[in-house]
Amino acid sequence: MVLVSAKPPRACGGFTLLEILLVVAVIALLAGAAILSLGGRRDVEALQEGLGRLETAILMARAEAANLGRRLRLEFGPEEAQVLVLWEPEPLAEPGTFVEYTGCTWQDSIELEGVRIEKCEFAGSSAFRAMETATGAGSASDGALAAVTFEPDGSSDSVHLELTGAADPESRRAFLDLDGLTGTISTRILTASEMAKQ
Repeated sequence: MVLVSAKPPRACGGFTLLEILLVVAVIALLAGAAILSLGGRRDVEALQEGLGRLETAILMARAEAANLGRRLRLEFGPEEAQVLVLWEPEPLAEPGTFVEYTGCTWQDSIELEGVRIEKCEFAGSSAFRAMETATGAGSASDGALAAVTFEPDGSSDSVHLELTGAADPESRRAFLDLDGLTGTISTRILTASEMAKQ
């Protein structure tokens, strides 16, 4: 007697062309999402690092001005990530004349790679703003970035700075606000949609 099975014989186990194409499409979508996610993260990390370095530069300039007993100034050059440290070597003989501070040992640690300073403008109260305005020193004009001056007594100009990522300047902005009288620094990073809501 011959037994007949109701099931047809099974073909060799394998994947159909449709199944392979679906798996490749899913992998491509996941890889694309991961690349976009990493790009956004790198931009945020660059902005966070830039804010941290800028905050360090402010703290170091304040301390250095107090140690020297001279005014120090941070200027932001036209080049991306360029921060210049200047000082007033002869405040009595040549008041308001700032030159490059060659004794600065911490300038290399404040390079702002991956970010651009879009705006630096005076904001709030500053102890010596009236004197600066009268002499024309430290003022910004024609879209130039304001220079931040630090006094030997620990005070400084109050400024508002805006930074963008060099790779994607439209997606996020970082903000740093310095209160020159108290030395308080506040920072935040906002996306384009968060900025549109303000």
